[in-house]
Amino acid sequence: MKKLIMTALLVATAGLFAEDKVAIKFELPAPHSSGTPKEVKSDNLEPDPGPGKYRAPIMVPVGFDKKLTTEETKVTTSEEAVTGENEYVVDGDKTPDATCMLQLPGGLQWVQLDLGAEKTVSAVCVWHDQGDDRVYKDVIVQLSNDEKFAKDVTTIFNNDHDNTAKLGKGADKEYRERNDGRPVDGKLTKARYVRCYSNGSSSEPVNNYIEIEVFGK
Repeated sequence: MKKLIMTALLVATAGLFAEDKVAIKFELPAPHSSGTPKEVKSDNLEPDPGPGKYRAPIMVPVGFDKKLTTEETKVTTSEEAVTGENEYVVDGDKTPDATCMLQLPGGLQWVQLDLGAEKTVSAVCVWHDQGDDRVYKDVIVQLSNDEKFAKDVTTIFNNDHDNTAKLGKGADKEYRERNDGRPVDGKLTKARYVRCYSNGSSSEPVNNYIEIEVFGK
């Protein structure tokens, strides 16, 4: 009898915790197509879920689903932009065209967001240019309280499977850019700064960023 009571309590507790979690809601732009999809050659490419199908939602405790980035969020980059403004990645406009795009030079580059103070990060979503079925290389998302990312760095996404960026070999998959961007579980990491790397795409050497959103508490 005691065993049955204990089992019932565990089931009830598990149900309570499940109800205390909510899905982060990302506002998505309309899908964009540039014609016939290009063939992408990669040994590390995840299967495309198909039109209208998206990844499983990121579930977080109630209260940790708040959007932390605003138009006032400070944005810095590894190099000066080729076109566009740093503020484009936090302006809330996810239209996939040059009027809303921050373009950085070719090679390994990063975009960094300053949340203003230490936050508990539950998710980061990155939108690159979603035109022509392209795949961005060496996509890495890191969190830290160190502005220089020289210490106490937590990597929450890394698809650099051959360590080209010299930031460690990643176990995540490359992916085709779509209107849902790439949501990443922040794992409730405490951090003030968010840094997103890329190293060109399958279509061109430059690095195009449309928007970066950070959620948490």
